[in-house]
Amino acid sequence: MSLQESTSKQSGLEIAFTRLPPSLNPGDNESSHPTIVFLHGSESCHLEFSRVAPFLSDDYQLLLVDLPGHSRSKAIPFSFDNAINALSHLIRTHVEGGKAHIVGLSLGGIIGLEFARRCPELVLSLWGTGCAPSSGWRLWLLSQSRLLSGIITVAGHLATEKIFWATFPGVEPIPGLRAEVKNNQNMTLLKPVFDELVLVTLENLAEIRGVRIAIIAGGKQDNIKNTVEAGKVLRSQNSECNAFVVRKAIHWWSLQLPELFAQGVRAWIERSEIPKEYEPLLTTGT
Repeated sequence: MSLQESTSKQSGLEIAFTRLPPSLNPGDNESSHPTIVFLHGSESCHLEFSRVAPFLSDDYQLLLVDLPGHSRSKAIPFSFDNAINALSHLIRTHVEGGKAHIVGLSLGGIIGLEFARRCPELVLSLWGTGCAPSSGWRLWLLSQSRLLSGIITVAGHLATEKIFWATFPGVEPIPGLRAEVKNNQNMTLLKPVFDELVLVTLENLAEIRGVRIAIIAGGKQDNIKNTVEAGKVLRSQNSECNAFVVRKAIHWWSLQLPELFAQGVRAWIERSEIPKEYEPLLTTGT
């Protein structure tokens, strides 16, 4: 089954975002600096990238989004249609030139891929991690959307701040992030998220045209095999696409390794040498 756009859509949706303007030198203006739009994972919010942003904010204008159904955008029901509509409106109205680089983690990366499929004319490049289509038991689990969202809702509200951050060894807590995640862990948001994710397939990726995409796996928790397969499909449509694994990264590695995360984003956008920690998963000619 492939994703289909709904026949009835809301138009011009205004999602919440935090703008971090570039550091300007004399004679510079913001429009001369490319824009990067950051898309967070399920249950999270724009704070997810608060430690990545300082490594990029000197040279880029950054827009840290709250996706529909999440945090400051809670009033907008979550759906892929609403996310794509809102991102399209954001870029057309708030980005000079009407094009942006997209960076997404987990759900944010999957939405980035779907956005590249539907609105390639608005995308300069895409860098996504932990966003390969699911298969096997992970896909089955997503299909149990009511049960899964119920478990996460209960577990999330029982977990203390200490327990939450213990799942990210060595990570210094980000003020406010745990509270936002807890507020976002509810059936109203999670069930439609899982219902959409179960429909994402490699066939959807094969429909993307004209966008240069990097897809990355966190080696400790993400499915590397699925990332390879996704990378192959993306490259079959665009020879500039690539797939990587960062072996020491967890799924939510914007918190764990923010500088390395930002280095990879910068290298992909600027077409410069990728850090050695990014191990290519595709052979030449794949």
